[in-house]
Amino acid sequence: MLDERHIGDLMLTEIESAERPSEVLDVRRAMRTARRQRRLAHGAGAALLAVALTVGGLTVPDLLTPDRSPAPAPVGTAAGKGRTGLPAALTTVDPQRVYVRFGWLPDGLRNLQYQAGLLLSGPGVYLSASNAPGSGQWKGVAVTLYPKGLQPPAPQRDSGEPAQPGKTTPGPELNGGTSTFASYSGAEQPEAILRWRYAPDGWAQLKVVGVGADVRSTAAQVGRALRFGDEPTPMPATVVGVPESLQVITVDVQESLDEPHDWYASTTWAPRSSTGDPGQQRARTMTVSVSRYRNITDPTDNRYVAPNTTVAGHPARFGGQNGNESLTVYDVNGANVTIDDSALLPTGGTRALFPTVTLVPEPASWRTHLGR
Repeated sequence: MLDERHIGDLMLTEIESAERPSEVLDVRRAMRTARRQRRLAHGAGAALLAVALTVGGLTVPDLLTPDRSPAPAPVGTAAGKGRTGLPAALTTVDPQRVYVRFGWLPDGLRNLQYQAGLLLSGPGVYLSASNAPGSGQWKGVAVTLYPKGLQPPAPQRDSGEPAQPGKTTPGPELNGGTSTFASYSGAEQPEAILRWRYAPDGWAQLKVVGVGADVRSTAAQVGRALRFGDEPTPMPATVVGVPESLQVITVDVQESLDEPHDWYASTTWAPRSSTGDPGQQRARTMTVSVSRYRNITDPTDNRYVAPNTTVAGHPARFGGQNGNESLTVYDVNGANVTIDDSALLPTGGTRALFPTVTLVPEPASWRTHLGR
């Protein structure tokens, strides 16, 4: 059980996900904490989000209006001579679309993550590649796409000290135009922050931390190879039983390229909101997450969770209080299915929703779009 101090620490770390890649939502830890995610989104999460948006100076557009920017060429189209990007800045971020992929990465980055929609730092798109967890300081590459009207904020430092801007220098040609290397005080490791417009009125930021002999050279190479587009995000399951009063606000996909192969994918819903207020949208959520099943039999392993019931003949873990419910069903044809609900479903709603979750064939061998 997480105490309040630990929850606060986790939330503060996640808030930085648009400025630095997440150390909380790595693949293996995500699988261990899937059932805790809804609790983290309550109370402290909404308040911390509001603080983060205020500090970052972000004005949040209507994230979930039906209008979207014109669709560009399919993802995977080769970038030509420094020209990468979308034809128009994102006025809304569709959580269920892939807008950017890596075309090249330096060696050693084995954990991949893609998030879109309403992130804890505000609306946007986040793509990262990092080293294996538990190997010391975080090192990796992170790309953030900001909707029209938003600009990249200063990075947040582990020390809590404000990062002071330093000298800017020209970067490589990207999207047919100029880019800029920004510098800030307080970096704990070699750091490169590259900014450019992925579309008119749309800012992109690429951050490289501790990767390669020359982080700026690494950033330029990653930036030139990025592939932009607009296509549905492949997911390991479909869900047809979600109430019409709820709408998708965030999709999170993660994959480890190490063996044993792990992956995690989640979709988060919230009540439909006419105001588009992020704190309100994240205050009460319902998430369905799927991960590859691992048979952990050692009770001393922190990934071990003892089932306390069965659902559809599968071992499961069920809990909750005050209308909140969390249900994890293990080894459903090689996958774990977790449903976390913040009192948006009727009593017993997680059990009722589970039969409407349809997994892809042979989910144990499923791969995300990130490692392809």
